[in-house]
Amino acid sequence: MRRNPFDQYFKDPDRRAELYLLSVAAMVITTFLLTIGTIIFILILLGIL
Repeated sequence: MRRNPFDQYFKDPDRRAELYLLSVAAMVITTFLLTIGTIIFILILLGIL
């Protein structure tokens, strides 16, 4: 029977915390990029940029 690499990875609390921090950072960066892109899109539609 093969072992699941995800189960082995999540057994270590330090690795689990690292993965959590990386996912939170990715969500924050994605939010900022979407917000900036939406503002630029609206400004282009209004003819300001």
